[in-house]
Amino acid sequence: MASTSAAELSTPNTFLGVSLASPFDYAAAREYTAYTQGPAIWITTAYVVTIFGIQWYMKDRKPMQLTLSLRLWNLWLAMFSIAGCLVTSYALLREIGTYGLVSSYTNCRDFFEGFTGLWTWWFCMSKFAELGDTYFIVLRKKPLMFLHWYHHVATLNYGLMSYVDNTAFNTWIVWLNFSVHAVMYTYYFLAACRIRLPAWFAQCLTTSQITQFLITLAILAHVGVRLLVGSHVDTTSMTYVYCLLMEISYVVLFGNFFYHSYIAGGGKKFQKEKQMKQQNGEAVKSE
Repeated sequence: MASTSAAELSTPNTFLGVSLASPFDYAAAREYTAYTQGPAIWITTAYVVTIFGIQWYMKDRKPMQLTLSLRLWNLWLAMFSIAGCLVTSYALLREIGTYGLVSSYTNCRDFFEGFTGLWTWWFCMSKFAELGDTYFIVLRKKPLMFLHWYHHVATLNYGLMSYVDNTAFNTWIVWLNFSVHAVMYTYYFLAACRIRLPAWFAQCLTTSQITQFLITLAILAHVGVRLLVGSHVDTTSMTYVYCLLMEISYVVLFGNFFYHSYIAGGGKKFQKEKQMKQQNGEAVKSE
């Protein structure tokens, strides 16, 4: 009775309502997410138009510093991702221990209910917020790669589609992404605080990003076989194909970024680090 009144008071079909409903209402969350799919198309379209519009506007202007804003932005995303990583790590291990490894990515069970279910839903909704990353890039006049904005658009729309379609392998996708982002946004926060980490750390971070896509592709390969032979998997054909093509494109794009940043010509990031060390050394000598 108490949980019913709480749900009624919080009006589940709003973001706040779904977030505050006790217990977490997976059906209401899916209904709300389905409602956001249409607006998401317009939001991502406006996102692409505005980031290039701002980039054009800033062409003959000085870059904005936004130091404090950038620190706070990366800090909250780091804290959110760390918390999400801890919650979903425990839930995924429990899912595997209770139902088995294969079931953890073929059947929607406990992972999508209760407290973990709430964090899984927040994960999907957070992809709207993460679009803000790009505005810091263009306002500060940093290089804007196709990889960056394409990744944001594709992931946001996949997250909404797959959540509505009751997609079982999102257990692994959510956990992997939370885990990588926990490290990534912490790294960005430290960089915004002018705490420089060695180039090999950035290399390890990019490696972990590619690894998450390869793990997902391995899962999708097994899911594809099961779908072909008629075995049960909680997903839809459209969501599966979207995810497969998205993950393949990520491996190609992130792999290309990795090659040019850390391998070709000694690696741009390693060369930049070496140059900075030489400049610092010369500055010390001149003193």
